[in-house]
Amino acid sequence: MTDPASAHQVDPRLKVRYLQRLLAANDATQALQVAVDQVVDVLGSDVSWTGLVDDGYLVMGAHRGLISTEMASAWRLKLGEGIGGRVAAEGRPHVSRDYLHDRRRVPLMKRLIDNEGILATLTVPLLIAESTIGVLYAAQRRVYDWQEWEEQAVTEIAHDLAVRLRQLDIEGRAAARATAAQDSRDRVMRFAADCARLAASFTNQSDPAAALDLLALELGARVELRLPDGSLVRAAGEYGEGNPFTAWRATLTDPEGLVLAVIGTRQPDDAAQAMIELASSLFRLQLARSVERDRTLQRVSGELLDQLFSGRVTDPEEFCRRLALIGVSLPADAYVVVVGDRTGAALPEPRLTQVVDALERAFSSCTTLRRGGRIVAVVGYHSRSATDLHRALTEVVARSSALRGTAAGIGRQCSEIVDFSMSYDEARAAFEIVTSNPAADPVTSAFELGILGVASLPTSHLRTTVRDLLGPIIESDDRRGTDYVLTLRTYLQQDRHLGPTSSRLHVHYNTVRNRIAKIEDLLGVDIRNVDDRFRLHTALRMHELLTAAGSPD
Repeated sequence: MTDPASAHQVDPRLKVRYLQRLLAANDATQALQVAVDQVVDVLGSDVSWTGLVDDGYLVMGAHRGLISTEMASAWRLKLGEGIGGRVAAEGRPHVSRDYLHDRRRVPLMKRLIDNEGILATLTVPLLIAESTIGVLYAAQRRVYDWQEWEEQAVTEIAHDLAVRLRQLDIEGRAAARATAAQDSRDRVMRFAADCARLAASFTNQSDPAAALDLLALELGARVELRLPDGSLVRAAGEYGEGNPFTAWRATLTDPEGLVLAVIGTRQPDDAAQAMIELASSLFRLQLARSVERDRTLQRVSGELLDQLFSGRVTDPEEFCRRLALIGVSLPADAYVVVVGDRTGAALPEPRLTQVVDALERAFSSCTTLRRGGRIVAVVGYHSRSATDLHRALTEVVARSSALRGTAAGIGRQCSEIVDFSMSYDEARAAFEIVTSNPAADPVTSAFELGILGVASLPTSHLRTTVRDLLGPIIESDDRRGTDYVLTLRTYLQQDRHLGPTSSRLHVHYNTVRNRIAKIEDLLGVDIRNVDDRFRLHTALRMHELLTAAGSPD
């Protein structure tokens, strides 16, 4: 080692070379190594190392001259403890000529230092403004009296190192921001390309699930399509850990229609926002295409299907060929089903789409038509009875959120073209009866209601028949509130048992007996006679149809 008494000035060439090497360092590790090399070269010390502050501790950054791997890997000092920890905490240099007898040593570090044979240390802080980011050590393996110029030299080396570390940190942050920005741009471009492929592959019947899955995957959040009333249409992705909240929400169609919502645990960044906007445009495109498709189909097929359901088909073979040209086929042994709101109100357009999707998923052969705010479906159910279809449709309504709050009426099975108009009339009548009675099951069939063959009759014919067969008791109910129609219907439903009838009507047993006698007298019938009962059953079903249709008189 150079005699400190004869060397008070650091060789300028060493200073210049040090600064050049610092500026050439590409990261903090390289800069730290340049500094410890400079300490050994300038002071001629046996050892030099640096410790950087990390989560309340000093950890090894770089070293030169160590002879044990344990010192390099295990050296770790809590801030405020030991000599280095105090230098970092106080921001002031410390000189120790005889480390072996220094009372401020930490037991673990004491063993590591002793194994290295280090006896004298010079420790200075790495300062940026008022903050300490680490410490720089110079050490000798003998008792040594450090000179003032040596302390000054190590302090200058530490200062230049701290400045370069600050520059590298700034450059690293800028590079990270630039990389992140480029990554965001690349991410958005990839997403845009995927959206373009999805848009190019859209057909009239495309499901938005693919685009939802893609968006949810890119965002790491849950993405939902909902109706204005909050009913879920489609969803993809998970909420993630933490407290989820609606980070983005927009209406996709005007007037108020489908709503796209992104639910996550953090606000979308610029890239995520751009992807959400792209996905929203994609959904709007798909919805516009779907609406246009529906309008075209309604325009082209409306006349044909009106002919089918109104019974105005004159040439069945030619009619089926014309349907085939617009992509519609009538399955064999089909049923006509009418589905609509349980209250009888018209369903909004997005909800109609939701109902169509649910029906087409539930039944492999299903042709649908929007008609007056309801869905008229021709369901292929080969070799199955109306009871089987009723059971299947009831299960679909119960488990599908898309069909929640709806009702359905089922017509007769159709074997020929002429059957479809009667099946439609019966399905519509069954639906009207369900919606007029809040206590009724949401799904019913014309067969169960006993109105097969009746629903297709003209309203004037129904009204005349009801008036001829039930007129006196209807007039009595209207004028005097006698409840004869309800009593007769309940009595026949209970197979002419007085006890169950009185229980259902919540009246005395004798009251039912007296009412039935009065009814027989007014109508001139004998309910014990099977022919009279048949006529009364038929008239009551016709009366129920008229009542459901709003024409009871």
